[in-house]
Amino acid sequence: MTVALVKFNGSLDSLRDAIELCDGFGKLRKNDRVLIKPNNCFRHKIMPPYGMVTTSWIIDGVVQLLFEFGCYDISIGEGAIIGIFDELEPYTKRGFKGTGIDRIAKKYGVKLIDFNKGAFHELDLEGIKVQVSKVALDTDFFINIPVLKTHFQAKVSLGFKNLKGCLSQDSKRRFHISKRLDTLICLLNEAIKSDLVIIDGIYMLEKGPETLVGVAHRKDLLIASPDVFECDVVGATILGIDPAQVDYLKEFARRHDRSFDISAIQIKGEAIESVKEQLEWRFEPDQELLTPAGVTGLSAPHPGQTLCSACGATLALALSIFAKDNPGTDFGGVAFYYGLGLEPQEDTPKVILYGDCAIGSNKGLQNAIKIRGCPPTLTKTLLALMKTLLSKPRMRRMLFVQAARLIGIRLGVGSEIFPRWKRYRSKEFDRTHF
Repeated sequence: MTVALVKFNGSLDSLRDAIELCDGFGKLRKNDRVLIKPNNCFRHKIMPPYGMVTTSWIIDGVVQLLFEFGCYDISIGEGAIIGIFDELEPYTKRGFKGTGIDRIAKKYGVKLIDFNKGAFHELDLEGIKVQVSKVALDTDFFINIPVLKTHFQAKVSLGFKNLKGCLSQDSKRRFHISKRLDTLICLLNEAIKSDLVIIDGIYMLEKGPETLVGVAHRKDLLIASPDVFECDVVGATILGIDPAQVDYLKEFARRHDRSFDISAIQIKGEAIESVKEQLEWRFEPDQELLTPAGVTGLSAPHPGQTLCSACGATLALALSIFAKDNPGTDFGGVAFYYGLGLEPQEDTPKVILYGDCAIGSNKGLQNAIKIRGCPPTLTKTLLALMKTLLSKPRMRRMLFVQAARLIGIRLGVGSEIFPRWKRYRSKEFDRTHF
């Protein structure tokens, strides 16, 4: 197989070159049912999308090239994270709308599929039963379009991990609570075959998977291959992360006798040494979300792999808002625990158990503050933090500020802006890519 590395120049020719260099349409037939799977699992209009979700520019270009080839039975499918915000609009629908993919579907007559709505086929992944989208399993040609980004649990989130969006919501959680996340990601990629992988590297994300903590950079790079393993090995190498240290890639290599030797991969286009970076993948939530606002006495340790993306994203946004609205405050020694892998220390003065997993795995802590939910919603999380950590006058002030801000966001005249997002106002971050 071949991996293509092509510099994105703003024209369709760069995408066409990437696909042609790796013979990406080599197995495609004109009457095939084609499914495009972007990374659009978490999207909200207040959050900068750069490096977090697949650009609509890439999706638009792929659809155009499929039409040129003669393929017209095209669908775009995703299953967004559920339960983060208190909004009635379906999460996947909002994601398609927030990234402009809905406009592309309307423009070309392409079908949009919300994997969260089913139908599902049950698979047994070595004793773990999961529900997988039947559309993803039954399509003739599967185009996997992730983003070039790191991930605070899995090190990288590229082609392999992008397939988690094909699972039911309960199955996504099951991947984490099984404590076998990497093995299950490997097995899922054996069940769903990616016929073409195109890593959207117009932007890349450091300390991903989202821009609450992650920092996006302009990269202008397209990585394409019919081989998901080689594509992810090249992608991880470009991010500066040793692919042999990415556990699900290591598991796949062991099972299928694959090599991590980058020199053995046929790479066409740009020289890999000329595009390599050295990005960080790990972050400590308290250092990244609380310390910049001068908040002390409140800690949120690194969660490991048992914290699902839904709880992680909700808590990250809640802590970001809470810290920004209470700068320089010392909360006297309060610790958050979440997922299944964290256990409170005996000398922790006050413990907050966040989410049903943490509550269930720490049943002996009778005096802990419990924020229930799978995941707890943003509003519920913020209200619990205010009630637990703030005086009544301060709580009333924050409630007023948040209510006014929320009304502004809903009306389209306001937004939740964090200091780290000011960098996205520069010209290198082009909103028309979404």
